[in-house]
Amino acid sequence: MTSTTSKRSTSTPGSISGSAKLVRCPEDTLLRLRRLHEPEIITLFTPFVPHPPSTELAKNMDPFEPLGRALPRQVRHVPFRLEYGMTELHADFLPASGAVMVVICVTDNVLSSNPQAFQQQVNFVINIWRKVGETQSIAGIPAILLLASSEAASRAYADALQNFPALVSTNDYTTEALVAAVNVLFG
Repeated sequence: MTSTTSKRSTSTPGSISGSAKLVRCPEDTLLRLRRLHEPEIITLFTPFVPHPPSTELAKNMDPFEPLGRALPRQVRHVPFRLEYGMTELHADFLPASGAVMVVICVTDNVLSSNPQAFQQQVNFVINIWRKVGETQSIAGIPAILLLASSEAASRAYADALQNFPALVSTNDYTTEALVAAVNVLFG
């Protein structure tokens, strides 16, 4: 990760259910992400959470599958269980990564079923970021944090995540919101 920070506040047009913004991201991280080579894989870590209440996805489909499908590069989608955090299996996927994206989902429906969800997901991200930094072959890869929260709580969560230099925020984790996040990152 790099220390140069470029703050942007780019919102996607469209409905409230599909808004996203780039809260902060070092310019070189964003450029590197947008210029990934064809064989470079984006490793996408997503929490195992219930579907958003307004979903039209099949119940047997991962709620973050639309995010993986919207990313313009090859994606390795790896869910994680909040109560287990990062396991050796998660760490094993990192060396083949050209970029890492981790989702933190703290919408009302997630927090009502698990009040510790935010801290459990932050712990996962801390461990993933630490492992990326310790693994010499991937130490400089783009690492992006995607925060899915209610619009009202977004600022407070973003402030609590100041240690993470690249942060995209969505007001939900509907398909529209996840696609909007990809549009913000990749233009």
